[in-house]
Amino acid sequence: MQKTKIQINITDFPKELHNILEGANIYDSSSHPDFKVLYSDLGYYIKMSEKGNLEKEAKMTKIFEEKGIGPELVSYISDDKDYMVTRSVKGEDCLHYLDNPERLCLVLANTLKYLHNLDINGIPTSQCMDTYDNMEKGKLLKKDTFIHGDFCLPNVMLDDWEFSGFIDLGLSGVGDKHIDIYWVLWSLNYNLKTDKYTDYFLDLYGRENVDMNVLKIVAEVENL
Repeated sequence: MQKTKIQINITDFPKELHNILEGANIYDSSSHPDFKVLYSDLGYYIKMSEKGNLEKEAKMTKIFEEKGIGPELVSYISDDKDYMVTRSVKGEDCLHYLDNPERLCLVLANTLKYLHNLDINGIPTSQCMDTYDNMEKGKLLKKDTFIHGDFCLPNVMLDDWEFSGFIDLGLSGVGDKHIDIYWVLWSLNYNLKTDKYTDYFLDLYGRENVDMNVLKIVAEVENL
């Protein structure tokens, strides 16, 4: 995750956030135009967006925290805009583990299987499903699995190869597992500059649990 040191005016932020900003070095780690993300070297991330945009992500972050697979949600403030504060997750994202692709595939496959086997009772539907609900082919996708929704390497944190948590949870919820499978394969191919690990990952995840026709539909939709 890229971090660029910046200067801020602390009075631009709600008073509830001053204690994690005052005296800290602040870095911009934004990676999406719809969100501004700051890092305080006291160990906090502050995500900002238009009012109401982070409400669902805050709720899902709390769910992931309670399940022990996500960051601690420190606060969610909806004021002039939305502010969501989380503690940093131990370790580094999977982009720091590209030197051993086979081991990375194994960790990711086991992590994804764990997530996909969690109880979905009381979990809201993933926003990812909105697109598929309006498509004829989308009827083949199911809402029966706890998914991340953006299961890419930068969103999975490892601490010396041990899974430590998921981040960026705005698209998580109940949906079709093939959405996560598509994105982890895409992310592996993109970051490793090869698709040679696709079959290896599918074998590790359990090829018998993957419907290749549904995976192709997801690929078609996500590439529109």
